[in-house]
Amino acid sequence: MTIGEIFLKKIREESVKMFVVLMFTLLPLYYSDNYYNILHDKRDVYGLFTLILAGILVCSLLVSFCLTIRHKQLKENIKKEFHKTSALDITMILFGIVAVVSTVYSSDVEQSLTGEAAWDVGTLMIVCSVFLYFAISRCYSGKGDIWAYLYCGTLAVLVIGVIDRLGYDFLVMHDEIPLQYNIFISTIGNINFWAAYLSVIIPFFILAPGFIQGKLKKLCIYLLLLIAYFSLFITLTNTTYLGIGVAMLFVIWYSLQKTSRLMNLAINGILFTVAGVAAEVLWRNPYTPRPIDTDTVTLLLLQHHLYLIPGAVGIIIIVFLLVTSALSVKARKKVNRIVERYFSKIWIELILIGVIGLVYYLIYNYSLELFNYRGSIWYFAFNGFLDGNIWQKIMGVGPGLLDTVTQAQIAKADFYVEWNWFYCTAHNDLLEYLVTTGIVGTVLKLMMYILPYIMYARGKSRKSEKAAVLAALTGFIGQGLMTGPYILTYAFYTIFLGVMAAYDRMDKAQ
Repeated sequence: MTIGEIFLKKIREESVKMFVVLMFTLLPLYYSDNYYNILHDKRDVYGLFTLILAGILVCSLLVSFCLTIRHKQLKENIKKEFHKTSALDITMILFGIVAVVSTVYSSDVEQSLTGEAAWDVGTLMIVCSVFLYFAISRCYSGKGDIWAYLYCGTLAVLVIGVIDRLGYDFLVMHDEIPLQYNIFISTIGNINFWAAYLSVIIPFFILAPGFIQGKLKKLCIYLLLLIAYFSLFITLTNTTYLGIGVAMLFVIWYSLQKTSRLMNLAINGILFTVAGVAAEVLWRNPYTPRPIDTDTVTLLLLQHHLYLIPGAVGIIIIVFLLVTSALSVKARKKVNRIVERYFSKIWIELILIGVIGLVYYLIYNYSLELFNYRGSIWYFAFNGFLDGNIWQKIMGVGPGLLDTVTQAQIAKADFYVEWNWFYCTAHNDLLEYLVTTGIVGTVLKLMMYILPYIMYARGKSRKSEKAAVLAALTGFIGQGLMTGPYILTYAFYTIFLGVMAAYDRMDKAQ
């Protein structure tokens, strides 16, 4: 590789790194007109910097291409890149193609492109994300601490959110919408978007101490997690519990793989309990600046003191670790081997039993009022899919056009439907893509969910860092069970997906 090619490669690496830094810090915090335009603000920032990054990378690659031709290395480089192509790469390309084709044959091309009626996640955003995935997977070197910027951005968002919910509107965001105080929060916007954001971020930081070096840095992470757990109790975030809960299925399995990882799990359990105690004090205190509103899950946790359970489990784990540390080396190894060999398998079996039980419960207790009327959204969306023609079943009606399907179904309904505006997205990722990109798009989306786990399983290096990234991806899947695609979390998901693919390429290179 010549000096010129090395320089161009460095430009690409630094450009991608700077883009990720801006997404981790600027994107969550940016707004222009309080909450009135906050969704479009996130879209515009994401689109602008993606466009700038694309310009830099295209120019750099064109120069690299010319240098490659000059040195007669084009054929060799193409062959190398072809061999490095992964199943996830192909899946991303195909998903982008499906989105474009579905849009071209949709009833409203412009609406499908922009996603104006679907939280701005249309085909343009999907294509941007496909580009971003390849930019990160090819140009992210793993050098430099990008996670420090994620920490700073998250901490700022969390602090603003907590202060906001305690009744101190220091950014003056709620003045003109006092009756909707509970619906919007921090610099994120809608409470559903807040829940989706935390569902991705919190699982990452739960496992971050596994690869972050330095006691002070780890202490800072635990402080952030304490604030994050506290925010769960004082904000209306049922969906967050779901997203984090799904991610915790992976986190616990990962922690059971090695007993040395259990201490971090114990600390998180204790932090959750401490946050719950603080929240209950505020909840029961009549002099709290603003009364603490509770959702279903939080009310259950506080009324019955269920938040004490994670802390109790954490203390049990610590006692177990102290007892085993007092054993002989041989006995300690034997105990650790039993825990590592059997407990993770038992956990997987419990997950399977739980999933089967949940599916059984939902089938036999399904109603339109289920999960705050999400049952009605799923009902109209799925019936719309069934009523579609063959092409729509295979390729969908077009990204961002689910509302056209649900509204048509509502018009046919022989019963009254509340909150028609609520039906712009399916509030379930897979159902959303089933209707908008058809069976083909849904299969590809499922592959995008599954392939990172395969990458993690076969990888040999950066296991703890990959686990944290995979926890974030799992949280995204979890929140997607009750929330539709949103620009901020969609961008974060794409970044984490690209980072995972970059780690996989590094493994192959080794």
